[in-house]
Amino acid sequence: MKTKFTKICMSFLMFFALTLSAYAQQITGTVTDDNGVPLPGATVVVQGTSVGVSTDFDGNYSISASQGDTLVFSFVGYASQSVAVGSSSTVNVQLQPDNTLDEVVVTALGVKRNTKALGYSVTEVEGSELSANPSTNAINALQGKVAGVMVTGSAMGAKGSSRVIIRGASSLTGNNQPLYVVDGITINNDNLGAAGTWGGTDFGDGVSSINPDDVESISVLKGGAAAALYGSRASNGVIIITTKNGLGKEGLGIEVNSTTQFDFINNQLWDVQSTYGSGREGQVPANQAAALDDVYSAWGPRMEGQLVPGFDGVTRPYSYNGDNSDKFFRTGSTYSNTISFSTGDQNGNTRYSITKLDNDDITPNSALDRTSIGLNTNQKFGENISVNVNVKYVHEDQGGNPRLSDFPSNSNYSTKMYAPSVDIMNMVGPNGDGTLDGVELQTNSGTFSQNPWFAAYNFVNDSEKERLIGSANIRWDLTDFLYVRGQVGTDRYDYHRTISTPFGTRYQPLGSIGEYKLTFKQYDADFFLGTDNLAVTDDLNLTAFLGVGSNYQQSESVTANGSQFIVPGLINVKNTAAQSNGYGFSEKKINSAFGSAELGFKDYAYLTVTARNDWFSTLSLAGKDAPNNDLYTSASLSLVLSDALDLGDAVSFLKLRAGVSEVAGGADNPYALSLTYGIVGQGHMGASLGAITGGTIPNSEITPFEKEETEFGFDLRLFDNRVSLDATFYDNSTIGDIVGVSASSTSGFGSALANLGQIDNSGIELLLRVKPVVTDDFAMELSFNYTNNDSEVVATNDTGGNISMQEPRTRNLRVTHIVGERFGALFGTFFERDDQGRLIHEMNNGYPRPKINNSRKILGFGVAPQQLGIGASFRYKDFNAGFLIEGKSGGQIFSGTNALLHGAGLHKNTIPAGGREGGFVPDGVMEDGTPVTVSIPQSRQADYWQHWDNAAEAGITDSDYFRMRQMSIGYNFPSSILDGTFIEGLSVSVIGKNLFFITNSVDNVDPESSYNNSNSAGLEYFGMAVPRTVGVNVNLKF
Repeated sequence: MKTKFTKICMSFLMFFALTLSAYAQQITGTVTDDNGVPLPGATVVVQGTSVGVSTDFDGNYSISASQGDTLVFSFVGYASQSVAVGSSSTVNVQLQPDNTLDEVVVTALGVKRNTKALGYSVTEVEGSELSANPSTNAINALQGKVAGVMVTGSAMGAKGSSRVIIRGASSLTGNNQPLYVVDGITINNDNLGAAGTWGGTDFGDGVSSINPDDVESISVLKGGAAAALYGSRASNGVIIITTKNGLGKEGLGIEVNSTTQFDFINNQLWDVQSTYGSGREGQVPANQAAALDDVYSAWGPRMEGQLVPGFDGVTRPYSYNGDNSDKFFRTGSTYSNTISFSTGDQNGNTRYSITKLDNDDITPNSALDRTSIGLNTNQKFGENISVNVNVKYVHEDQGGNPRLSDFPSNSNYSTKMYAPSVDIMNMVGPNGDGTLDGVELQTNSGTFSQNPWFAAYNFVNDSEKERLIGSANIRWDLTDFLYVRGQVGTDRYDYHRTISTPFGTRYQPLGSIGEYKLTFKQYDADFFLGTDNLAVTDDLNLTAFLGVGSNYQQSESVTANGSQFIVPGLINVKNTAAQSNGYGFSEKKINSAFGSAELGFKDYAYLTVTARNDWFSTLSLAGKDAPNNDLYTSASLSLVLSDALDLGDAVSFLKLRAGVSEVAGGADNPYALSLTYGIVGQGHMGASLGAITGGTIPNSEITPFEKEETEFGFDLRLFDNRVSLDATFYDNSTIGDIVGVSASSTSGFGSALANLGQIDNSGIELLLRVKPVVTDDFAMELSFNYTNNDSEVVATNDTGGNISMQEPRTRNLRVTHIVGERFGALFGTFFERDDQGRLIHEMNNGYPRPKINNSRKILGFGVAPQQLGIGASFRYKDFNAGFLIEGKSGGQIFSGTNALLHGAGLHKNTIPAGGREGGFVPDGVMEDGTPVTVSIPQSRQADYWQHWDNAAEAGITDSDYFRMRQMSIGYNFPSSILDGTFIEGLSVSVIGKNLFFITNSVDNVDPESSYNNSNSAGLEYFGMAVPRTVGVNVNLKF
């Protein structure tokens, strides 16, 4: 592996070295606005070449140019200006505001378009905005920044996956994550591990391995009109990631970016009782056996320092021992260091980068090491041919990933559930890893709850991934108005995962091991014939292209499992008494034909139509009646009223837009049209045994579901672009979603598939930006974005019945799709209440307890419909600062943690106003409607709360929150300090993420600590809180 890695590095370096060019004579100057305020980030380009630079924070630039060359100066919101280079080596430029909008964004299939021509909503986030507060996951950095995009990060930190939903869910049971495109090539974003009812481990997803330091911009194509050119893969929206190139640096430029971050467990929310210790019925444990029974039972007496036997038989003071999470979890650290080399001349530019990321998680013995290498080169051959090549290589090692959900080996369960008198430090053991005599040090009487130190240091949850993403794009301008373009790309990775339960584990004394290896390959190829801005008449321009494409995916996997280790400590499948293995293979292909035409009338009215037809291998079967292809279309209109009419000086820009579209999704599962078989073992004399596999009746008439969408919006900018408002209304409907339907019990199958589901979404997106102050010394910008999405499940299956998704370990609730309701209902058992909402109680053994209805009803919805982001950035001379506040509202969460905290006597609700000793009279009424008057003595209060948490409603709470998502303070060293040094630019910033909650509706847990990132949002079961992060970033340019 290291030899292969070294060869790749050397190959990149040799290629890069061939592209270096020498420095030329320098032209320097300053770019300012009409008020003389410096414009940082303005672009200066030598006309007719790819040589260009950007101004620094003081508006200064330096570029190589010859006498007679023309320099073109540009900045967003200002008119471009051209200046011929004369004998002077200094050229200062003052740009004037431009009320026309000439911003360019990357759209579908890598096509760059002027934003004023777009009849749909596209949001682009610049890499500079992401780098202002660096994140180890580029997609998580979008949280709260883009209206209409719901991003939920993982409490796994740098290693975790992300849940990204754009304009609501498109499918009831299928994948709802967007399509990711890197440098024009689609990439795989499969989740490589997740938790469910019985636990599991998150090993991240495809996009989590993209290096944030390489990102130039991220464009979000939200609606169908924006994404329709991706056809059947665009139903969930598209996120386009463009990586950095060498443009803007001539000669050799070197940039070093270094970030150091520290993660802290967020115990701001943890607020449980610390008055009563371990025990039951108000009594302390009498001996070691009782202490083992009671480590998770905080129903003992008040802690007053009396000597009490512990789980290990040692007598210790019976007193509060502090927060066990603080003692168990550590300060995490992440060190990310990037060095990049850039070069450019009149014929092209190249950027080579290498990033090393080392992360030690807050969970002991959990780490991530990632090495990323990037090469981007753009070259011109003559006047008409240009070539772009982008290569990304990633090598990633994950180790010690914590287990989530169900509590076997979930360390967070133990740390949260220990009674206040129990000290987790007494469980480390003589070896510091939770072992004693080579096996798990017993800390409780249960079998399926592990010593957290043993779980952290002995369970194996490791993975290794080696990935290559590459693309090549060639464009040949045949004439002034006609071009051909071709692009090819690949995304390939080899993935190896090892999961092992160690020898000596209480619930599996001899241990087990599972090895999994996956090879994934994806190839894309597209060919275009098009024209740019062809003048059809004096008033009518045409930009259009036709194309064909192909996408091929193949995955191949092998598994090897073993149980009952023979030699303790030797973690190898061959060292097990019982072994099994498996093999999997899958491939699929989509061939496509597509086209787009944009008609522009007098530069203020634009009509764009697109069409794409996809042919599916997954729908191809000899003799079937249903087609194996589908056509997807879109049309959008943009009307720039500020260019068509005189709206006065106050209106800088006003555009109305509208779009309609049809895209598709689903039907991406190979081999679903007919019966499949597999090799299931060996029979007599070793002969292979085959059997029909799968529990679903195949349906050869399956088609992709259709998603239709309409959107309207406007883009308004006022007072020389000081105020901007972007508003969108959308309405979409997924028709013919692929769902399971009932099957006859005599068929031998559990269900069949049919195109019967339907889900509708409608909503609004608002983005407001205001620049209230812009002076030479001080500038301030405020931003506000708001999203509200209303969803409705219109149809489910052939009976109109509920579609059940995941359930928590308590198994008293399921995420369920119900006709007429919002997506993702939390459907569970509940308390009986009277018409005033008061709890109804029943008598049990002489004492009242809440009456639980074990039929089920809707208790909430796991997907929050509303999101709000409030951001601000400030500049004072060379200092800068910024923050982002983000929140969601309108959703609910089932918190298994809070439900079980009640039953264990840890939640503060379990302590009456006068203490437990004085008895407890529950709020509510008896079955006859009279108030509850019977007082429950201390010895029976545990019975009440342990029965109470049997109802799913006990764990339901609103999941609304508002948190300080990001904060940064930085300083850009001015050129006056750096003059005479070899340093061109130097900036230092202090950064913070998830620092504190402003409001939070959930007791004791982070509302974002749910463990499932699929269609079962809203389930929490002893999840880890999102850590608080502080750090320092240093950026150097030479």
